[in-house]
Amino acid sequence: MAKLKTLTVSGLPRTERLTSASDCLIDRFPDDGCWFGTAQEALAACLPLQLPVEARLYALLVPSEHVGGFVADIRAAGTDEPVLLSHLDSQGAGEAAQEVAEDGHKLGWEVLGYDFGLLHTWLCNGLYEEGRLHLGVDTDERGLLPDRRAALRSAAWANTRGDTKPVTWFPGARIEWDTPIESGLGPVSAETPAPLHSSPGGAGSSSAPEPQAEPDIGTGQTSLSRCF
Repeated sequence: MAKLKTLTVSGLPRTERLTSASDCLIDRFPDDGCWFGTAQEALAACLPLQLPVEARLYALLVPSEHVGGFVADIRAAGTDEPVLLSHLDSQGAGEAAQEVAEDGHKLGWEVLGYDFGLLHTWLCNGLYEEGRLHLGVDTDERGLLPDRRAALRSAAWANTRGDTKPVTWFPGARIEWDTPIESGLGPVSAETPAPLHSSPGGAGSSSAPEPQAEPDIGTGQTSLSRCF
């Protein structure tokens, strides 16, 4: 489960509906062990928590050709990510990803990088504005890229640069669900500070957004679930 932070980062897309999986931009719930293999596991973990009303549950799908760089950064960091590694390395990950995509709303794509337990986004690393100029790509009203091709091009371009965060940039597709988020302690009002803070990652679920044009999710992807 996650909610957007009060943002002070410059250079972000100018939109009130910004959506991201980056720890720089969102607070996550729970703040420990927030990666899950399925949306059902993520919802169950969030049940005993007191959640802000704007919290959302979502999934992150990673194309299979970019899993290797993601895994290498996790292992190089030496962080404890048993769920992440088991799903990224598992057989049949592509089939699991397709199941997730069938159940949720496909919102768009984001370029991300893993750095010692945190996900960074190209939106707040100076890459987004330069990518618009050099690649001719642009983001939608959520700050997401429209399709797989644009995300692959943007990630490949980011990885050729030597002036970014020390990560392997990869494309991730964002999925959200209509499933109501149940909290055993009741929601926190929008004015109340969230009791738990952390960073984002894989799949999860949320209140329903308006229907969007579906991006090309494709096959051969790994899905991960997470409360944000």
